Amino acid sequence: MKFVKSILYFMAILSLAMFLVTLGSVNGQQIHVNLLIAQDDFSLPTLLAAAFFSGFLVALCALGFGYVVAKLKLRKLQNHISRLSSQISQPVKE
Repeated sequence: MKFVKSILYFMAILSLAMFLVTLGSVNGQQIHVNLLIAQDDFSLPTLLAAAFFSGFLVALCALGFGYVVAKLKLRKLQNHISRLSSQISQPVKE
C-alpha cells in the first residue's frame, strides 16, 4: 500500500512538472545568465524547469538522508530492547 501511495505521489509531481514545462514553453523569452566561470543565454522555460527539478532533487536527498538516519536509530533501539529483554528473561543468580 505504501508503494502504491508513493508511486501516486511521484506521478502527481511528475504531471505537475510536465504541466509547468508545457505552460512555460509558450514563453520564448531569452535570459542571459552570468555565472562566475561561464555566460550563456537560456530560454525562460528551460531555466525554470532546471530550477524546479534541482530543488526537487535536493529535497529528495534531504528526505532520503533523514529516512536513513531514522532507520538506523530504529535498528539501534530495537537491538537495545532485545538485549534488555534477554537480560530480564535470564534467571537471577544468588
